[in-house]
Parts: sequence; structure tokens; C-alpha cells
Amino acid sequence: MPNVSDARVRLFLETLDQVAGLRVVDCKEEASFEAQGRRLKLDFLVHAHLGDEKKATALGIEALDSAYPRDAQMLMERFAARARYLAGADEVPVVVATHLSSGTQKLLRDAHINFYDVTSGTLYYKHGLRHIDIQRESKEPVEQRKIRSVFSGAREQVIHALLEHWRRKGDEAWVSGADLANMAGTSPFTVSTTMQELERQAWVDVTGSGPTLRRRLSRPELLLDAWAQVWKQRLPKETRTRWYAYAGGPGGIVDHMIERLAGLDGWLMTGAGAANAVVPHLTAVDRVAIIVPPGGVSKQWAADLKLEQVAKGSNVTFIERTGASLMFGDTHPERLGSRFASRFVVYLDLLDGVGRNKELAAEFRSRALKLGEMVSG
Repeated sequence: MPNVSDARVRLFLETLDQVAGLRVVDCKEEASFEAQGRRLKLDFLVHAHLGDEKKATALGIEALDSAYPRDAQMLMERFAARARYLAGADEVPVVVATHLSSGTQKLLRDAHINFYDVTSGTLYYKHGLRHIDIQRESKEPVEQRKIRSVFSGAREQVIHALLEHWRRKGDEAWVSGADLANMAGTSPFTVSTTMQELERQAWVDVTGSGPTLRRRLSRPELLLDAWAQVWKQRLPKETRTRWYAYAGGPGGIVDHMIERLAGLDGWLMTGAGAANAVVPHLTAVDRVAIIVPPGGVSKQWAADLKLEQVAKGSNVTFIERTGASLMFGDTHPERLGSRFASRFVVYLDLLDGVGRNKELAAEFRSRALKLGEMVSG
């Protein structure tokens, strides 16, 4: 094995050697090439015999620390420029990185670009008749925790506002940072830092600069999936109290609780009860979930409404929340005094695994949010 200056590339070559057998003929660093009038450099160009191959294979390697979907687009363009420069000569494109996000790995696979994730040892190599696909779970790096952090506090409000703006405007949902900050009730700085993470994931499009800069959500399904992963982890940690209310009227427990809560402020109905109001006849509803303010309100309200606290058989659940959960609440014209959580919060709350909620979530996502099935998780 040659004395390659980059430890990540050395690990890649050693792994390829262990799997397929490798004899390196030569290794050149920063191989120059021309592309559209620019002089670019390939990080490493390695010629090696794999296994019993008589002819040496040329490996064109780009090495970097971390790569996310936005980086994948750049890498694909770079390899495409390299291929045009080679004018048909056979060279195998390879990305070697300390960490490759799952989205990046999928994009590289689809573009027929080989890759090696150093942290996990994941290796994808396909050339000619040789196909190596070793998938290993990677430990979560700092960058992954960073994207997860946008789903908390004020940044979660920005996420909610961006999704809601997309739901209302569709493909024409271009929005300025100032307008998004106003919708989210946050500062322009919070919007900016949140958008930087989404741009890196290639989930938003950007046009203009400075005062004319606008963004548009391009992958709402991926953003919602990422939010859902964090939301589901948070559900078991929430403060919930369970109660029983006798509801004998024709409207069942939903209309019963809407009528009883009419004189109170700061609540929103979520879950299956709210979903059925948005998409009628989605399911029969025999229990409701109500978002309420934190700080002991649940017990006081339950006492005022004469609810009975129970360990089993409850039909009313109070969930204490603030922040993004309370944004974009809605009413139903046929239900006087109704207050339903936003469609995105309703969908996320249906992911709690209770009863048939998982099936309802998929149906609600399709019919109320106009999005396909979850892409991940």
C-alpha cells in the first residue's frame, strides 16, 4: 500500500484490499483537469489491480470530512466534468468521507458514484462485474445532532412556519427571511441559522441575494420525515394526564369536549379527533387529545370540567406543550368553538403508535397534507 497522505483514503484502499484484494500501481495527488475553462483538481488518482484483474483500474477519489445532499450535488457535477474531460476514458468515481449522511449515500448510489464512509465502514463499489455493498450503521456525528437541533425551541417554529407556508402556497412558496420570521414569531437570525441547515440538506431552493434573497421548500416530505423522527422520540417524555368524561350526545367525545372547553384559552385539539374533523369519516373517534398550557393547568381544568382521573379507560388526554405545537391552529366552520391543531401537528401526533393511529397518519398525510408515504423511519 502506498504512503497516501490522507488517512481516510488509506483506510478506503485498505478496506478494498481486505474485501477484493488490491495491488496499487501508482497514486497521484491533486490530479489537474480542465472543465468549462476552469482548472480543477481531483484529490487522488489511484491506479490499482483489483483481485485477478489484469488491467489496472483508475480510481478517481474525492476526499472530504462530511457530506450532505447539497455536497452530493456538487460532487456529481464535479465527476461529470471530470468524465467530459476524460472523453470516454474509463475511470471509477469514488467519494471517501469521514461521514456521509444517509441522503448523500442514496444520491451517490443513484448517480453510480462509489463511496466509503470512514466512521461506519460502509462501502459501496460497483464497476464492471464487481459489486461490493457493505452497509454498516454509523455513530451519529456532531453534524447529525446539529440538524436534529433545528426541531426544538424557536427553530422548530421556523420549521413549522416553512411547512405551513408551503402547504398554503405550493410550488410558488418563495418567502423572504423577514416574512418567515414574522410567520414563525422569531428573529431573522433564527431563521437564517435554521435555513443554513436546511440548505445543507438540499431541502430548500434559494434565489437572489441580500435584500432580494428568497427561499422555497423543495423537499417537504424529507423535512417532515426528519421532524417526525424527533417528534416520536419526544412523545414519551411529555407530561400527559388521562381523564374520563361521559359524553352521551350525538357528536360524541369530540363535540362534548369542544363545548366544555369553549370558555378556556390556550388549548388545541389534536390526534385522531382533529384529523377526523379535517378529513371526515377518517375513523370513528372515541377519545380525544388536548394540548394545554404547562404548569398545572391540567388538574385545574379537569376539576372545572368535572373530569375523572383514571389509569385505564380514559377518553380525554391533556398534553402540556408550548411553542411550535400551538402555531397555526384552525377551526371548523361546522363546529362552533372548535380549535384544532395545525395539520402538521395533528399528523405528528398520530405517530404515537396508539391503536390504528399509524394507518390514520398515512391516510391523513396523503389526503390532508398531499404528501406520499414516509421516506425514512
